[in-house]
Amino acid sequence: MNRLSDDEVTELLARNGVGVIAFRGAEAPYPIPVAFGYDPDADVLAVQLEGDESSRKYRSLDRTRAVGFTVYEHDESERVWRSVVAIGRLVETTYDDAEPAFAALARNSRSAPNPVRWSDAGDVTPFELAVDRWDGRAFGV
Repeated sequence: MNRLSDDEVTELLARNGVGVIAFRGAEAPYPIPVAFGYDPDADVLAVQLEGDESSRKYRSLDRTRAVGFTVYEHDESERVWRSVVAIGRLVETTYDDAEPAFAALARNSRSAPNPVRWSDAGDVTPFELAVDRWDGRAFGV
């Protein structure tokens, strides 16, 4: 196992588009897969969450905005894989304020709906993950 440098962490985040965000649930952590975008120039990691105040994720956010976030990748041979774990808090934003990160989301996640179209939907909210700390690691077989 090798630790990734901050530059390697930002490169991994910039080239990927799907991760897992974990909310603090009432009884246990509540992890869900999410499409994300990362803009290394502005150091902004953006996600969009679907649902309303009655949804489990928004009830979790009412308790605390603190979340964990994980993304991983592997090389073509599947012999080396890298991961990043970030701890931070979700801050509501706008599509305009985080536009480069949402452009990265649209570019990297391939299967995620276009954030510009989603921005017109009433049940989707854009967030920035304000990262307090992150750690990246590489593992090889």
